[in-house]
Amino acid sequence: MGSGCYRRVTLRQSDAPTRVPITPGVSAKERIVTVTEQPAGYQLAHPVYLDVAMMISFLAYLEGGVVTHEEATQKEAGAKERLLKGRAGLRARLPWAFDAEVGSEVSSQRRDEMSLESKSARQHTAASLFNLLYEYLTEDGQLISLTEPSQLEEIRTRQLVELTGEYLGNPLEDILAYLATVYPYIAEQQKAQLDAASEAIEQLRKAQKSGNPAKRAQAQAAGQELGVPDPAEALAALTQQAKESESGVNIMLRMAEEIRHAPVHDLLFRVPSGIQAVVTASSEYYSPEINEYLRAGEFRIIGKVTRIVTGGSTINLTRRTVLGAASPAIAQSIVASLNTEDMKLEVPDPIVAAPALQVLPMAIFI
Repeated sequence: MGSGCYRRVTLRQSDAPTRVPITPGVSAKERIVTVTEQPAGYQLAHPVYLDVAMMISFLAYLEGGVVTHEEATQKEAGAKERLLKGRAGLRARLPWAFDAEVGSEVSSQRRDEMSLESKSARQHTAASLFNLLYEYLTEDGQLISLTEPSQLEEIRTRQLVELTGEYLGNPLEDILAYLATVYPYIAEQQKAQLDAASEAIEQLRKAQKSGNPAKRAQAQAAGQELGVPDPAEALAALTQQAKESESGVNIMLRMAEEIRHAPVHDLLFRVPSGIQAVVTASSEYYSPEINEYLRAGEFRIIGKVTRIVTGGSTINLTRRTVLGAASPAIAQSIVASLNTEDMKLEVPDPIVAAPALQVLPMAIFI
């Protein structure tokens, strides 16, 4: 096992890590870097999202294997001599001085063997191993720092890149999550409105059938004024409208459930220079809690490039749902319909255009 389990990872303010060179023939313990040997301004990376399987496989290749747990046992042995005396007229009260007789003065000498055994254990976490791998990749120049759109002309798929960007999320996922949250309140309000309208129409219907000519004429006039000449038809139309609205909401809720159980989530980041990165995060390591940590923040991403978006090509962020098979304009219209004066979700365009790229992430960290 190499040094991966024996040293502390450090990063200087310049983001250029410091590490002990890997020298053949030098033992792992000789490569231990203690805290006192570190520069005062070192930094540690904290991964919010971490593909542990990818990280371990990269590190194991570089280190010839990875050990995450180490136990050490230390034994010490020694000898101690005790000189025991008994005085005349007294019997020694120490249990090992049984040779001391009353009325005489004697002495006894005994050599006792001692042994001391202590155990210690050290264990790496996924985050500490990531710090070690990040140090290796940075020092060895294996990371392409992506900052400008012009770099996309030279970037190739399979290359390992690092970029810093603002987290924009996924517009459709954000909208569906919002609808799932407010739906119970909307459904309750719609039910109350439907019940009130149904009751009003029912009262109008009874009044129009009243035996009192004056009441009947008044009810008919009110119906004409409200545009409800036939209460029965109005009630049927109102009920049908409520069913259509509920059906549309149910479709959106079903899409939200599909996304919740999708194996991959598309997350959008934007680099200050304008590059957009679609990060395809695995559901095994991604959760709603991580999404909340990422929200409205700036993070660093390390991952493998899987696609470069140039020219007129695009990436549809609704592709994990049934909307992905529809026209991109439909997805854009859904997002636009929720950016009104009364409600602004501030979600990005679901259609990602150039300059952009798609990244399979190893880590999203700060």
